[in-house]
Amino acid sequence: MYKLIKGKDISINDAAAFIAQLNKYKAHHIGFCGTVTDEIINAINEDMTDVNFENCFVGAVEDGKLVGLIGLDIDFEDKSAELWGPFVDSLYDVRMALEMWGFIKEHILLSLERVVLFANKENKLAKSFAEKLQFEQKTDQYILTFSQEQLEHLPVKSKEELTEFDYDMFLNLHDNIFPATYYSGEEILKRISEMRKVFILKDKGHIAAYVYVEADPDFGGGSIEFIAIDPVYRGKGYAKTLLATAVEWLFTFESITKITLCVAVDNKSAIGLYRSIGFQIEHELYYYSKN
Repeated sequence: MYKLIKGKDISINDAAAFIAQLNKYKAHHIGFCGTVTDEIINAINEDMTDVNFENCFVGAVEDGKLVGLIGLDIDFEDKSAELWGPFVDSLYDVRMALEMWGFIKEHILLSLERVVLFANKENKLAKSFAEKLQFEQKTDQYILTFSQEQLEHLPVKSKEELTEFDYDMFLNLHDNIFPATYYSGEEILKRISEMRKVFILKDKGHIAAYVYVEADPDFGGGSIEFIAIDPVYRGKGYAKTLLATAVEWLFTFESITKITLCVAVDNKSAIGLYRSIGFQIEHELYYYSKN
């Protein structure tokens, strides 16, 4: 018989190994939680800053072995949290997930307005969990990937990086295209470094398009965070050029062999853009939200 325990009684290494073991399989897959133990440990330690692991995770153990885990990546600023899990050993069912959720509600007293869950469409346990707790299903998401072997097929690329002379134009474009997103234009400017770049394309001296891309070579990862085209300059292939630029730059890091990104299933134009240079659909995620 298993028992439920708080995060303070769980080794982060054990939790990360458990997540990595299950998350490789579509039947257990939860989006954005990772499949590499060290990468998951880093995400828990570096990204979960509003509430640390020991205060936002609950596990189930039997005979000293972790057989279930659920947690919350909490953002106090917008009073929301993303669910890590439920991760449940194949010998158990959704009842364990519901028990762990009840334990979280009882022992983690937080003022949250929204909880979201990204679960693989083949993860039947997570689907049942969301339905029983009356989560609302939102727009589904595709996880797209691009491998290093596809580099030779990339279209023409641009090498121009954003400089301080063009900051005002960049801020105007970004904040108009993405008025309420997770990084404002000012925040992106502060993040620019050797591992975080903004590449641009100009048309008659104006920024017609840009892409903001981040590399994480320590864990062989990279992400294309934003790509935007000034409406005046759409239809000229600028997005495809910048996307190829971002992909090629990420692969200049030896440890990066595959790029992963997420797109809403109904965003046909973005999906068409990514697939036009070779991105392939790896996962389809159900996006659930509960107020």
